[in-house]
Amino acid sequence: MSTLVTNFRKKRLKKTVISYTLITIFFFAFSRIYEAFSFGETSVHMHYLFAVPLIGGILLAIFLKVLPHFSRISLNLWNSAVAIITAGTLFRGIVNLSGRSTTLDAPYWYVGIGFAILAIVTIFINPNLWKSTSKVTKTKRKEFYGQA
Repeated sequence: MSTLVTNFRKKRLKKTVISYTLITIFFFAFSRIYEAFSFGETSVHMHYLFAVPLIGGILLAIFLKVLPHFSRISLNLWNSAVAIITAGTLFRGIVNLSGRSTTLDAPYWYVGIGFAILAIVTIFINPNLWKSTSKVTKTKRKEFYGQA
């Protein structure tokens, strides 16, 4: 593997670890402050809100470290899955702290899990397929604009 690719992988891993660490710290502090002003109400979803980006970030760091061909689309799908599940957990926590219950958070779980499954599926698709598709598109674009 070339030095350029290795440096890129290290930078991506470092950026991911820092980002997810900061998001986890933010949600830990946010949930504790939000629960402190909830007039004695508690919510398991709000209390453990920080765990979603923590676990998602740890899994992503493992994927980035172990899989040398982790594509950009897999990264984007995984980040979207973590964000959607985090939003669903936050929504459920806010509803529970208000003293109510609802099932309106169910789509968050289904869509988030769907995105996570798509991310995992795209890991096992040949990464050269993505590269060859983009090359064909660029060539066709150049032909369309008369630059070929």
